[in-house]
Amino acid sequence: MPLQVLQSSPDPAKGVGPPSEPKVAVPLSASSQNDSPTAKLILFLVVIGILRCVAARTIPLLASEAYYWLWGRYLAAGYFDHPPMAGVMSAIFFGWVNGSELAARSGPIVLGLSTTLVVYALMRDLFSNDRLALKTAILFSLIPVFDLGGMLIQPDNSLAFFSALTWLFFWRASKGNGQLGYWIATGIAAGLALLSKFHAWVLLPPLYLFLFISPNHRKLARTPGPWLAMALSLLVLSPNLIWNAQHDWINYLYQFHRSKLGDSKFDLVNTLVLIGGSAITLSPLISVAMIWSVWRGWRAWRSTRESQLLFLLCAGVPLPLFLFILSSRVEISLHWPTTGFAAVFLLMMVLMERGELFGPRLQRAMWGTCIGITALAHLIPYILLGLPSDWVSPYRPDDLSTRRFKSEFLGWKELGREARETLDAMKSKGPAVIMTPDFHRASLLAFYSERPRDCFPLSKKGQHNFQFWREERGGLAGYDALVIIGDPDPDAGYPNMDKKYEEHLEYLRPLFEHVEPAPSLVIYEDGSTEKLLGPTPARKPLREFLLFHCTGFKGLLSKQQN
Repeated sequence: MPLQVLQSSPDPAKGVGPPSEPKVAVPLSASSQNDSPTAKLILFLVVIGILRCVAARTIPLLASEAYYWLWGRYLAAGYFDHPPMAGVMSAIFFGWVNGSELAARSGPIVLGLSTTLVVYALMRDLFSNDRLALKTAILFSLIPVFDLGGMLIQPDNSLAFFSALTWLFFWRASKGNGQLGYWIATGIAAGLALLSKFHAWVLLPPLYLFLFISPNHRKLARTPGPWLAMALSLLVLSPNLIWNAQHDWINYLYQFHRSKLGDSKFDLVNTLVLIGGSAITLSPLISVAMIWSVWRGWRAWRSTRESQLLFLLCAGVPLPLFLFILSSRVEISLHWPTTGFAAVFLLMMVLMERGELFGPRLQRAMWGTCIGITALAHLIPYILLGLPSDWVSPYRPDDLSTRRFKSEFLGWKELGREARETLDAMKSKGPAVIMTPDFHRASLLAFYSERPRDCFPLSKKGQHNFQFWREERGGLAGYDALVIIGDPDPDAGYPNMDKKYEEHLEYLRPLFEHVEPAPSLVIYEDGSTEKLLGPTPARKPLREFLLFHCTGFKGLLSKQQN
């Protein structure tokens, strides 16, 4: 006969803690008492960590990843578009190692695995069921959006970790006897979440709403602990607030203008795309179960007043709900609601354990679908790289083809080596940098050239943090530059050199005193390269990078994005 594990309740006689919590009974087999769920979880995370390291080492960096990685080389209390935590994590976790994708992604990998451990601890604290906590942590690691978020460089890595840590400390503080240590830890973790991404402004206040709504926790709102936590979170955030005040509140203004909220019109298509994208990134059955669990969890709390359910609703629902409402006006990236999904996922798992969501067959299908989508997400880059370059998707053939995919991912290491050698030779004659039309390619070149502080975009539009870094160098006026432009159409078949370079020379000449075409770097599908100063490569190239030796940068940026 299965044993019953009841959640212990604090003794109200010992302090200001809430009166006895509703007892939560969840089945726990007798044999599981002799197992070690923590050891099993550690073993699982070691395996997952190794797989993520292999993927991180073999898949080239995305442009957005290179941009966030670069922040670690320009540490500051704030950046043009985000708070500083992504740069701090890059600087801490081997982001200072040149040219290694694995080193650059070590921060996301460590933070992703650590978030899983916090999810395990939180689930165990909430429901006193080690087996349920283990299942939750394992499935959490296998959900596509959480799995990829545990490998790719983005501000959401630290947001998810510090938000989960905030939930854990907040719950421990709220169920205890007003333990000041946990309120202090809550404030620090919340401040670090705020330093990670602005979404934390939506994630954190509902925790205080939980204190006022929950009958068992209202007394805590009249104690100093929660307000000390709030003050500490703002204190931790203060360096970024000071930085923003010194830079005309550029973080907040940029995000507002980026959303185009003032000029936007109602567009249901954005909401449908967000719903469909979330169904894929979470896996379809899990997305349905999570939506259903919000309704069932709310009804369960109304009937039982079980604080744990209300806590997860307050922690998880506000951010996705806010973004889904906002999506009717602006375009929302698919990964933005992710951290809120994490708390709703915990709610889904406990309701399924109690038999209030999905039967055993659908639960098995949910696990299988989730693992299948995650495995496919890891395999897709290798599949596309292995397909012939002439494969074209019947849907959106101009955008979805193996040639386009390979041309975006291949050749950067070879180009980086060529750029590094050329730049070092140019520096022997005077100050010189590498320049390219846009900030995405400037970020990739910063990583692959192993000269991170010597790469800049030429376009005035979309400078982002580069505008600060360029100003630190006096605007680069008078510098020589190796300018690199990726030829958008290497199969054009130019009849002569003048035709090939004419458009690019018109773009560069107003920006420099002198511009001279240099041998371009041609990338072939088999990985071989060729230097060419001529109209057309002899065989079909995968990609061609046009190089220009430029002297005397005038300090002016182009208004067009070549």
